[in-house]
Amino acid sequence: MMKNMPMNKLLGIRRFLTFLSFLLFPLTLNYFSPYVSVAGAMEGIVSGSLLAFLLLFLSGILLGRSWCSWGCPWAAPSEYLMKIQAKPVNRRLAARIRYGIFGVWSASLLLGFFLAGGIRGVDPLYLTEGGISVDVPMKFLTYYMVLFLLTAVTLLVGRRGACQTICWMSPFLVAGMLAGEALRLPRLGIRSQPQHCISCRACDKACPMSIPVREELRDGRIASHDCILCGACISACPKGVLSYGLLTIHIDKR
Repeated sequence: MMKNMPMNKLLGIRRFLTFLSFLLFPLTLNYFSPYVSVAGAMEGIVSGSLLAFLLLFLSGILLGRSWCSWGCPWAAPSEYLMKIQAKPVNRRLAARIRYGIFGVWSASLLLGFFLAGGIRGVDPLYLTEGGISVDVPMKFLTYYMVLFLLTAVTLLVGRRGACQTICWMSPFLVAGMLAGEALRLPRLGIRSQPQHCISCRACDKACPMSIPVREELRDGRIASHDCILCGACISACPKGVLSYGLLTIHIDKR
């Protein structure tokens, strides 16, 4: 379906979905909250946010990091902020920060369950009893603080800076990708026809994740675990070298 649909229409659908996701963020905030997961763990509760992270892990197996550009509430603001701050990000340094934060969060989660004596129950609506995350005026303060933090980091670091440095969800997606690779399962990704590349580097300039796309496509696909399948490189390529497709096994980890 993605292969046969015109790219401009496909990108239009993606932008609509991410804009809608951002509008719904006040409702869904707690389901993506690392704090809610740890708070639940301290009581031995598997919260809705932890269940959401599990779903992200499962989606990563077959869909890679497509969530980051097709469903994440912060995807739409990130794209608009690129018009203000388009500086490429040091991906290696960003990854160290991201996984460092994830390590601390994971340790806190495990410690919480340990102190609580293990898992005592599952509550998808933990701290979200009404099903809506921001349901009282005071919670809007938390909501706007989250938006401020994401905006500040993005403007300070560069292209999708918050996604690359402080995102606590991407490690689940990457873990899913690694699991799929270990199981030798095909995964949605971006394939290339390197023999038609004219080295114009339009794909490098368009990539919001600062991936050296031209180097990646020499192997016939973008293998980087940082690829979020946004389609920006596909749209930017003047020769139609890139396209969505299934990536086979034996994917390099870069």
